[in-house]
Amino acid sequence: MLFAIEFGKLFRRKFNYLFIIILLLINFAFVYKLDTLATFYDKSILDIIFSLILKVDMVIVIFIMGLNYIYSYREDYISKVNVLLEIRKKKTVRDIFSILANLIYFLVYYVIVIACFVGIIFLRKRNVFEELKTLMLNVNTAGSFATMLVLLFVFANFIFLLALTLFNNTNLAISFSLLYFIGGEVIANMIKSRFSVPAERVDNSVLTIFTKSFNLLNQNITFSLGNFLPLALNMLGLIVVIVIVRLMKKIIG
Repeated sequence: MLFAIEFGKLFRRKFNYLFIIILLLINFAFVYKLDTLATFYDKSILDIIFSLILKVDMVIVIFIMGLNYIYSYREDYISKVNVLLEIRKKKTVRDIFSILANLIYFLVYYVIVIACFVGIIFLRKRNVFEELKTLMLNVNTAGSFATMLVLLFVFANFIFLLALTLFNNTNLAISFSLLYFIGGEVIANMIKSRFSVPAERVDNSVLTIFTKSFNLLNQNITFSLGNFLPLALNMLGLIVVIVIVRLMKKIIG
């Protein structure tokens, strides 16, 4: 029941459909200027697709996913549903279903955006489409890309949940999430320079792991423990932090 409710919230939000139209228009513009971008950045067209276009799409989709996750919490707070969930001790279950609903909905959302992009490529640049098809038929590359994509989406949801757990305020949660995704690496570099912390202790920390894993998301990604393990371990760390914060709030509250 809770799972269906969380899905329903996502489907009824009109701005989700507006953003997908905007993404399709952006992708059409990218395809139209693909050769120009390749010349400007002095890269192959495939490099431009994987290092720029697909990542721009992904950043926008994660941003929309964050808005949906945080606004769902706000709706529950305004309607006093969160109080009922607390009384019935269903808040953790709701959070799990909310993450699952967001994950499934926005993975499909992203796949639709990419499928439309590939469709435009097929219509306008058949030779580039053939190169993309060869890459997609490579099980190792396609599987590694899909696995990293799913892990990054899950990790992003945990960041949104941590933000809401810390602040119980949608504006602060949005600000915290933006600070993490935009400024996490800047904060990590400041810590390294100001406090003389060894680089290896910071490079795989929660502050930098999203950016580091995000940069691995390209046509050369392979199944390697070193690619996926740091992100998975940081996700476990986030879960532990969320649980500890909630326990502390219960004790203090």
